[in-house]
Amino acid sequence: MNRLFFITLVFWVLPVVVQAEGRNPFQGAVPVKQFSFETDEDRDFDQLPDDWTRRRGVGFPHYIKAFIDRKEGQHGKQSLRFDVNGGRVIMYSHPVFIDDLHSFVFEGYIRTKQLKNDAALISVSFLNHKRQRLQRFLSKPVSGTHKKWVKVRIGPIIPQKNVRFVVIGCHLVHEKKMDIQGTAWFDNLAIAQLPRMSLDSDFHSHFVKPGTGIQIKCRYSGLQQKSKYQLHLQMIDSSNKIIQKKVYSVTSSSSSNKTLENKKSSVAATGKSLVWKLPPQQYGFYRIRAQLKRERVAILEKETSFAVMDIAKQELRGEFGWSVASGKEEMSATELANVASQAGINWMKYPLWQSALSSDRQVIARTSMLLDRLSQNHITPVGLLNQPASMLRSKFAKDWTGISEIFTMTPSFWTPLIDPVVAKYSSSVQYWQLGDESDHSFVGLKRLPQTLKNVKKQFDRIGRNTRIGVSWDWNSPLPKYREIPYSFLSISGHNGEKTSSPLSATNLKKKLAETKDSGVPRWVVLRPLGKSKFSQEERGTNLVKRMVAAKIGGADAIYAANVFDPEVGMMQLDGAPTLLFLPWRTTALALRGAEYLGSFNLPNQSTNYCFARRGEMVMVIWNREPTTEEIYLGEQVNVTDVWGRQRALPLDSKTGRQTVQVGPTPLVIRGCSEAVARWRIAMQFQKGRLRSQTGQQQEAIIGKNFFTQGISGTARLNIPKEWGVGPSHWEFQLAANQKLKLPMDITLPPNASLGKQPVSIDFNIQADRRYRFRVYRHIEIGLGDVLVKVTEKILPDGSLEVEQIITNNTSPVETLNFRCSLFVPGHQRKKQFVTKLKKGKDKKSYRIPNAQMLKGKELWLRAEEMDGRRVLNYRWRVGENEDNDS
Repeated sequence: MNRLFFITLVFWVLPVVVQAEGRNPFQGAVPVKQFSFETDEDRDFDQLPDDWTRRRGVGFPHYIKAFIDRKEGQHGKQSLRFDVNGGRVIMYSHPVFIDDLHSFVFEGYIRTKQLKNDAALISVSFLNHKRQRLQRFLSKPVSGTHKKWVKVRIGPIIPQKNVRFVVIGCHLVHEKKMDIQGTAWFDNLAIAQLPRMSLDSDFHSHFVKPGTGIQIKCRYSGLQQKSKYQLHLQMIDSSNKIIQKKVYSVTSSSSSNKTLENKKSSVAATGKSLVWKLPPQQYGFYRIRAQLKRERVAILEKETSFAVMDIAKQELRGEFGWSVASGKEEMSATELANVASQAGINWMKYPLWQSALSSDRQVIARTSMLLDRLSQNHITPVGLLNQPASMLRSKFAKDWTGISEIFTMTPSFWTPLIDPVVAKYSSSVQYWQLGDESDHSFVGLKRLPQTLKNVKKQFDRIGRNTRIGVSWDWNSPLPKYREIPYSFLSISGHNGEKTSSPLSATNLKKKLAETKDSGVPRWVVLRPLGKSKFSQEERGTNLVKRMVAAKIGGADAIYAANVFDPEVGMMQLDGAPTLLFLPWRTTALALRGAEYLGSFNLPNQSTNYCFARRGEMVMVIWNREPTTEEIYLGEQVNVTDVWGRQRALPLDSKTGRQTVQVGPTPLVIRGCSEAVARWRIAMQFQKGRLRSQTGQQQEAIIGKNFFTQGISGTARLNIPKEWGVGPSHWEFQLAANQKLKLPMDITLPPNASLGKQPVSIDFNIQADRRYRFRVYRHIEIGLGDVLVKVTEKILPDGSLEVEQIITNNTSPVETLNFRCSLFVPGHQRKKQFVTKLKKGKDKKSYRIPNAQMLKGKELWLRAEEMDGRRVLNYRWRVGENEDNDS
């Protein structure tokens, strides 16, 4: 049996586990109760722990032995033992009194033997004064055979208001199959209490306008009266730099709170709380870390975060969205809708199945309010049907493949539990997705068209003009729109597997190009890189590049997967942003509803993509290596990095250009001139390629006037000084949208190198105002009909061997003869001849002594056609490229 599947099944039937990670949660904790199953806990000697109860009823057979084992123990000599025999066992401790002023941690030990289908785990339940369960938390399950005891931990966990008791449970659970032999032991079950501490959390504490002072409110309770406590507060920026810190002494008496520093405190103490007041901060992402120490030993830590950003106006339309997988966020409907309105999104997938069937009216009311608030904020809700009712799910075998198993059944089977969902929410929801992003059970389904048709028909009985979507993967062909009309495909960029690497930005663009003709709306789902394996720079950079790729590729919608996921999400359950919130927001706000224009050349070859929206050009730019680009982009330009830090890009008074420091992490540049950007992208050489030969060759610069009015101006061509060109300066007048053509004659020098040669064109244009800018382009030297390839290697005697390969690709075939010369610094020119080369390759070699002395020096290979006009020049530096093609 696959162990991963088993664990998944355990959590399907039982509540979610809360497990401590990182630092030892028991450090500084005060013991509340310990169960070690020694003799003093079995005073009546019946081999059962005193005051413990065993669950009875269907599925819990009494014949399974549960008793105190006198010979096996982790803490002492004894433990609680279950002998497996085809059934479940649960034993509960007696209620232990606690309060809701503390947080609690649990630790216990489990050992198992010969368990294959069964597993042992421990539960912690919080009860109210009526001894009704309010909360339950589970440890990880333990199965198989373990010679040593396995430690399990839960917490720190915070009790709800009115919690008065805690109960520990020892469980033996199984899947569809069950073991008939094996053993499980439990021992040294301990629960301890810590002070309770929280940092205030709401929309206004997590999203702050520039220029606004920061107030961090920390609440605490459960401090011991005779102990000395210190509260350490730190503010950390997106680069993990501590930029503010403060230390306070706190006691169980709120009136005695005071700062440890001699100078006047900025704390306002009210009851059991502190308010840390900070000056306004720059744009960006910040974390607040609170650490409570008792007698200088850290016993509790809390973190929250906030973003300093401008409040964005919501757009009516956009392609970016969020996917919410579970609906267990700890935010009000209004707060979630407000956060979504600031995330640059116009779509939100939200699970609706469980809430619609809930007996709790508050759950239904909250969901309805959320859908209304989203619609008011111009965010289209998408009903996610990914959590089927238990009575529906239980009718299927353990080898459940996904939601398709339900919807491929006859509608009479599933409509009784779907109609209430559609009836409650169809007034707000037009789009419905069957299954979550990892549910690919519809992929390759032969009955897919008929299945979606049946589902839409049933939904349209109550709703109107519904759209039905399913999850898909990139490895499977997409169906045509005519096969599944009124549907959409939600396509995961990671093939549905959380552990697999996501598609790169390049491959994502390729997949979108390959599937463009399907006609089906393609909703791309982006799962960010996980925080446990990748640096924050890698995560932010990767996310932005894939968002840009999806936008360029023409995705109909672009979703962030499971935004509340603790590993890859953009939000914490309490509404605090994570590190990835600002990279997503910055990119989505810049690109939503924009038109992709293309790219243009920059002096230092930085990668860039340009988008236009309502007269503004947005550029996303990066470079593999840190570099500086100097270029005119517009009059009111600002740049924002992926962490939301923004600044203006002023014009240099001398050059009339902006200076941008570019590196591997993308920058978003806004406020650029759309007309200038379109002009740059459209401006081309008519041919773009010159023959590598002597004599004049005709070429022309072509383009179009993208200003909204008539213009006049001049253009000047900047080329290598050895080239001949006439003319190189032009004057022109153009009406709006009129095309431009500037003809010229170019004469190449005999030493012009093959390949792309950089040139530039300076424009001085009078439109609504004066515009001066430069356009960078390349001219290709060589038509590709004759190629030169050079390889080099160091021979055993230390000399350098250079091999030239000349390939004749002329059509119709010409017979070629070349006089070849290799120029080496400090050496006489070396010569070779290529004679009567027809279609194919010719190889010649040169040998030069002392290769090490030549490393890094430039060599020049010149092949001059005899009785012809071709002159092939190739330059390279020794050691830079072992295999160079032109």
